[in-house]
Amino acid sequence: MNNKIFKHLIVVFIIFSNHSFGKEFNDLFTIYEPIQESSQIEKSINSAFNNMVYRLSGSSSPSNVWKIINSGSKRKDFITSYSIKKIDGKSYLKVIFNQDKFINQLDILSIPIINYSRPVLLFLIEIDSGSQQPYYLSYNSKLKTIDKVFVESLEKFSSSRGLFLELPIFDLEDSNDLATSTILSNPVNRISSKYNFDMLVKIKLTKSGVNDWIFSGDIESAISSSEDIHQKISKIFDKFLLELIDEKLKKLDIQSEKKSLLNILVNDLSSYNDYIDVRDRLNKIIGISSIDIMSFQNNKITYKASILGNLENLVNEFKDNSYFKVIDFNEEENFILIRHVK
Repeated sequence: MNNKIFKHLIVVFIIFSNHSFGKEFNDLFTIYEPIQESSQIEKSINSAFNNMVYRLSGSSSPSNVWKIINSGSKRKDFITSYSIKKIDGKSYLKVIFNQDKFINQLDILSIPIINYSRPVLLFLIEIDSGSQQPYYLSYNSKLKTIDKVFVESLEKFSSSRGLFLELPIFDLEDSNDLATSTILSNPVNRISSKYNFDMLVKIKLTKSGVNDWIFSGDIESAISSSEDIHQKISKIFDKFLLELIDEKLKKLDIQSEKKSLLNILVNDLSSYNDYIDVRDRLNKIIGISSIDIMSFQNNKITYKASILGNLENLVNEFKDNSYFKVIDFNEEENFILIRHVK
């Protein structure tokens, strides 16, 4: 995934929650798959489908893909549309999947489902080549060859798994602090405090010999090879990201075998357009399998909804959605009160 698409995903659609730092991944059901020529469309569709399953299930295991295929469904059954897009001179197959069909199939097969709310992981990656001042990777700095190894992996996994893997953007003050850092000043704490995230990942890569490098921090590994050092670094970093993402997303899955009825009260509606907006956005929420209007009075509307998982799953999805604000909820009485944010 090139930098333009990646920044589109993590900047244009950034939506911070009220009580956590998750974000809503609005393009969850759209996959951009690299494609070299039109004869490879079928191959790219298959790859896009696999990535869609990985995104929704929270697991990189291919077993969930084969559960769907072995159930008699075809990959194209879940596609709404696809087209070839040129972005920065590169070709991508843009595949849009049908949310309802995908969620229903995963529910039928008892495959865990992750909703639109996705964790934010901030990466502080320090590189010390020994030949110049150590530095931290930043999106607004000119990337060296070794920097691109990390950036490309973050872009790849963010896109394929549907979560936010971010690097900081340093301003002049940040850069000056880093250049004059000492153990006592600890600028890393100051910089990380400027960002909202669910997890801070700290990694340092240090060159210790002619062809020797050492990972420290959240990755601990040593590399000693005369082969392509960038490939070795990429392999270690990709393995780390794969395991980290599986771990983080697994904790967020909706146990679809759990189903219940819930009253959803939405207030602060002032027009018919507000009603249409609320209806469309509620229909989009993964944790809601069906919804019906019970009453509509003044500026408040009450729905009866069938939900997947428990109330906590749904509350978290609302909290990470900028169009709704959670006012109150009660699991024993099966209701949630939310405000429509214009």
